[in-house]
Amino acid sequence: MKVTLAALLGDAWALFRRDADLLLRVAGLFLFVPTYAMLLLVGPLPLPDSRIVDTQARAQAWMNGLDAWVGDYGLGSAGAYAITYFGLAVVFCLLLDPMRPTVGEALGRGATLFPRFILATVIVSIPAGAGMYILLLPGLWLMSRFMLAGPIVFAQAPIGAVAAIGRSWQATRRAQLSLLGAIVTVYLGGLLAGQPFMLLARWLGSETGGNPIGIALAHAVAAGVAMLSQLAGALIAVAAYRRLAAAR
Repeated sequence: MKVTLAALLGDAWALFRRDADLLLRVAGLFLFVPTYAMLLLVGPLPLPDSRIVDTQARAQAWMNGLDAWVGDYGLGSAGAYAITYFGLAVVFCLLLDPMRPTVGEALGRGATLFPRFILATVIVSIPAGAGMYILLLPGLWLMSRFMLAGPIVFAQAPIGAVAAIGRSWQATRRAQLSLLGAIVTVYLGGLLAGQPFMLLARWLGSETGGNPIGIALAHAVAAGVAMLSQLAGALIAVAAYRRLAAAR
């Protein structure tokens, strides 16, 4: 089976159409709700204050701000991210188990394999995040090479997190450009669709007294876009895993 960008998008869309009702229910609870809660309740990460001329003083003020942010929002943010990734684990269980489990069975299996999945996600995020910080494209390329780690954890269980990452690196070697194109499509699509509503919420919040209803609505749309982007990424990963596994 050929692995092309068009084929991956077509397979992902077919998966979504087949199980749209179920996938949206799971994504709504585990992807939308924590994202929306973070947008509404968690303050932005503090940035270095350019108005402070002294470098050491600016760095110290920034670290103090980060410490305060972690104290206020760190635990809640970690919990929200954990719920989101558990939702992705449930999606992988629903789509990759040939026995077509019920949601309850997928929840149980997802909970069992979740420690390996979250460990693989954390390991992958370090080089991918560093690549995106230095230059966007290398980070996206690394994400495309590691994108099968999640599906492998569930489709080839029992397998360790590091082994799943290694198999993803090997399996994606044959279709690097197509997978990179899929990652770029999802990333840019989510960014371009969601960023205007984030900017709108910021603008509404800067008005005198703010506009809480408008802010809540703008954040709701932004959270919905993020949910669909995360779900699309999971569906494309499943489609890529199936095509590359069939091509071996």
